[in-house]
Amino acid sequence: MPDLFFVTLYDRQDLLKESMTFLNSEWPRSDGSREHSQKKSCRQSPPMSFLLLNKENDEILGHSRITHLPNRDHALWIESVMIKKDQRGLGLGKFLMKSTEKWMTEKGFNEAYLSTDDQCRFYESLGYEKCDPIVHSTTATCIFPAMNHFQNAAASNPSFLSKIAQPSASSTVSASAPPPPPPPPMAPKMVTRSTSPIVDVNTIDHQYMRKWLKPTE
Repeated sequence: MPDLFFVTLYDRQDLLKESMTFLNSEWPRSDGSREHSQKKSCRQSPPMSFLLLNKENDEILGHSRITHLPNRDHALWIESVMIKKDQRGLGLGKFLMKSTEKWMTEKGFNEAYLSTDDQCRFYESLGYEKCDPIVHSTTATCIFPAMNHFQNAAASNPSFLSKIAQPSASSTVSASAPPPPPPPPMAPKMVTRSTSPIVDVNTIDHQYMRKWLKPTE
């Protein structure tokens, strides 16, 4: 195993482009989309990215990202965990996860969640257990702002809900008018995997896992 150095992307912003190339080698995305995602993760607090470097030459050998979870103040979501292909099987993945978890516990977080397609045994070896699906930050990006806007509007204006429930004049149909003809049948919709930064709320391919973190880890 090479001599390793675990660091935040924020502290090595000179490696931003290299981190984009590194992630795209496993999960291809457009340069613009990847750059936007990595710049948003170039922070000192979640959402943020970590890099695992070879001390000798600053080569990126691994990457992980942590983000907040809705309504779970002491838990974080771990994602984009990756080890360079020719360095896998050497223990770098365990080192990367342990280093990520250590940062979390040092900041007061005591629970970690993630999802995986085919690495259940690896994460179980690190103490993770299978759990039910949860909403994480990438889905909450589009879901929760709309919910909050609706709740805030209702709280500030009690008549807001009654206005929504009341049908508008344009939506009412005269009792004497014949009902409109039914629409033609729609063609079957092709469902494809999204390539946008927002993750589809689809748990068929993923196993969700969780772990309680101990401060000594």
